[in-house]
Amino acid sequence: MKREKGFKAPFTVMRKVGTSMEDQLASGFARAIRSGTYTDGTVLPGVRKLAVMFGVSEITIRNAVKRLCREGLLAARPRVGLTVCASGFRSWRGSVLGVKAGPPGMYFTGVLENSMASVLRRNGWLYTSVEVSAQVDDADATTLNVVMDASVRLVILFEATPQVVAHVAKTGVPFVEVRSHSPSKEAVFSVGDDLTVALPELARTLRAAGVRTVLSVYQHAAVRKSFAGELERAGLKVRSMPIRPIGGRNVQECIQRAGLKAFEKILANGGIKEDAVVCNDDYLAAGILSALDRKGVRMPQDIRFATLANKGLGPVHAQDLTRIEYDPAQSGVRIGEAVSAYLNTGKATPCSIAIAFKRGETV
Repeated sequence: MKREKGFKAPFTVMRKVGTSMEDQLASGFARAIRSGTYTDGTVLPGVRKLAVMFGVSEITIRNAVKRLCREGLLAARPRVGLTVCASGFRSWRGSVLGVKAGPPGMYFTGVLENSMASVLRRNGWLYTSVEVSAQVDDADATTLNVVMDASVRLVILFEATPQVVAHVAKTGVPFVEVRSHSPSKEAVFSVGDDLTVALPELARTLRAAGVRTVLSVYQHAAVRKSFAGELERAGLKVRSMPIRPIGGRNVQECIQRAGLKAFEKILANGGIKEDAVVCNDDYLAAGILSALDRKGVRMPQDIRFATLANKGLGPVHAQDLTRIEYDPAQSGVRIGEAVSAYLNTGKATPCSIAIAFKRGETV
């Protein structure tokens, strides 16, 4: 046994990201053990010292340690302490690395990743993850080079930019893309948003409710194209309106505030001319709904309203919203099983994000 002196953590814990602090700690220690930063038999500082070092609560440290003990990477030994069991890594069939390049703090990605990781671990694959910038700067490149050791059998890229894809492709490690900016032909398979069922259902519901004109509000051009196209094919006249995020403490607040301010302006200058508003983003929808409620606009009497939404998050409203609902937990299960099947057989079994149309009270 050797006690770690002058202990320095090879990773940091971030508060305003989509991954929980417990998950960051577990993944960070797992990577350090897997890469050899902590060798077999090394004794780590106690729970209290680790909590101070990482700036988290002791219960968060304990929960991360319990997970690592279950995975065979740490052992809590009486009168010795937290001991590294690098040999425990050999009990896993291999490791899968997640690389997240999207905006930090996104609910959908966080829930999806946790659900997916549970499936992978259940099937014998150790899952860890890192976050990188969209442009892959020198620090990101160094991080990726360190964590992508020989044990990594597959990389899962979340909302990856072409720069991230290019860097990972150079390593020769197979990779899967989840909601990529522009799917790569080099990927084993890509997981995207399949709206071929939900969007036509929304369009038919709007038509049946007497809607003829739609204001389609969006912040991503790719979403705008798919939404507007399907609504127009249903015979609806669509006016698309981009709304860009404005200043705020985090991405979600920036988007929500932009929706609020944009519709406060619209309502102060003659109101909404179309029969219905369709919002392509749940955070935008939250801001827009606040503006409508403050002005006393009734749904569906004064305006019909539909939005994208995340199951378990919303947007939350007094009325049951008509929505196209994304299920991050079920999506994670789908991806975890598809990745496990590929690792077992070498054959790609593509899947898609779990999406369903839900008719509420607002159309």
